[in-house]
Amino acid sequence: MTLSLTIATEAPGLQQRLGKTLATLPLSYRASDGSASASVMFITGHADWAARATAAIEAGARGIIIADPGITDADAILTLADRAEQAGAVVELAERYAGDPTLLRHRADLVQHLAATSTILMSQVGDFATPADAALDMVRTAHALSQPLTLTHVWQASHAVVVRGTAGEKLFEAIATTGSGGVGQRIDALGFGRTLRLALRGDGSASPSDLRIANAKGERKLSPVYESVDRAAWLRAHAALDRGEPDGQPLRQFAADVAMIQAL
Repeated sequence: MTLSLTIATEAPGLQQRLGKTLATLPLSYRASDGSASASVMFITGHADWAARATAAIEAGARGIIIADPGITDADAILTLADRAEQAGAVVELAERYAGDPTLLRHRADLVQHLAATSTILMSQVGDFATPADAALDMVRTAHALSQPLTLTHVWQASHAVVVRGTAGEKLFEAIATTGSGGVGQRIDALGFGRTLRLALRGDGSASPSDLRIANAKGERKLSPVYESVDRAAWLRAHAALDRGEPDGQPLRQFAADVAMIQAL
C-alpha cells in the first residue's frame, strides 16, 4: 500500500510554492489541515535550516524537504544527518541547479563523457544571498556530476563571485554574477574532440533544461525531463519513506562542500 503523507510548510512564504507542487503530486500527498502534526515539512534553506530541520524531526516529522539550501553551519548539517538516520526520517534537498531533473536523469551518461574532458567552465546568473552561497551553488552542480572537486580560490569581484579549483585532473573555473536577464547556470566541459554544453534553468519551473554533447560525429541533445526540482524532491522523499531507507550521506556531502568553501 502506498504511504499517505500530510505536508505542511514551515513559513507562510513557502505556501504558494508548495501549492504549485502539491497539485502535481500523487494523491498519497495531501496538505495538513492543522489538526495534527504533518508527516513531511517543507523548510526554507536559509540561515539555520539544518537546526530547524533537526527540530522538526524531534517534533515528529518523518520527512523534510529543504527548499534551496544555502550556507549554514556544517556541524549542524552533520547533526541533522545523524538524527535523521536515528529517527528513520528522510531529508531531501530541493536544489535549483544540482537537483535539476534533466541533469539527474542523464547523470551517468554525462559523467562518462566528462571523463574525456580536461576543463570545466561554469557561469551563473541570478541573485544570491552571499558570495559563499553563489560558490556553493556551483560546487553542488559539480558534485551532482560526480566530479571530485577541490577548490583553491573563492573571491568576490565587482558584482561577481569567482571560483577556481580542480576536479581530479581537470581545471575548474566558475563565475557567478547578479542579474535578472539570462538567469540560470551554464556548464561547458571541454576536451579533445568532446564538448558538453549544459544550460540549467534554475527557475523552479517544470520547463526542462538544455543538455548537449558534441563530438566529431556531431551534436546530440539529451531528452528533456518536464518536471520541477521541487516535485522531483518530493517524489524522492516519498519513495525513500516507502522503502524505509533514510540516507544521511547526501547531507554529509553537503556539509563537506560547505566546510570546503568556508575554509577559503
